[in-house]
Amino acid sequence: MKFNLLDLLLPRETKFFTYFTEQIDVLIEGSKLFKALISNLESFSPEEIQNRLKEIKECEQRGDNIEFKIIKELNLTFITPIDREDIHTMAINIDRTLDILYSISRKIDIYSIRTVPANARRFADIIVDICTIMGELIDALRTRRDIGDITSRMHGLENKADDLFHQSMAELFRDNMDPVDVIRLKDLYEHLEDVVDSADYIGKLVRGVVVKQG
Repeated sequence: MKFNLLDLLLPRETKFFTYFTEQIDVLIEGSKLFKALISNLESFSPEEIQNRLKEIKECEQRGDNIEFKIIKELNLTFITPIDREDIHTMAINIDRTLDILYSISRKIDIYSIRTVPANARRFADIIVDICTIMGELIDALRTRRDIGDITSRMHGLENKADDLFHQSMAELFRDNMDPVDVIRLKDLYEHLEDVVDSADYIGKLVRGVVVKQG
């Protein structure tokens, strides 16, 4: 990391790393709640399903509040630890990942999906894994260490999710399923892949920040 005299004269405000950690902690919590919903959907009562959906919604709302706090603090902070645009972009995209996850849980309710294919449960596992690794990413951004290894692991999970998506699409159109079920599950799989893509994009953002700063 390059030495900058300005850092001594005007210390950079590092609270944004703490805010990012708060965001990702909520995202990880939401991903685990989603996995529990997917894994037990067939055995849950309608009331239990609604309770689980409510918990995911609460996570999404907490994520929105943290994003709002980051943007507000960004407007009040003179010297930031990384570029202001990068902080803004990261905050938006971490929140977007949780938003997509919440959107999927709503679709499960709206579409009255009660039987979940095994591939959807595999997607839920990947989502928990990539969100958990994202938690390591913020610590690495703070110290400028192990960024390459962490982003590589995240991208590996994105590749795994990509393969799983194509496998899932092939199975949908190969197994002579009811057309309505095909439409429902196709939409579900597309959004599950979007969650993983969104998380992987954050890894690429962080990698770009480190390259930019040198």
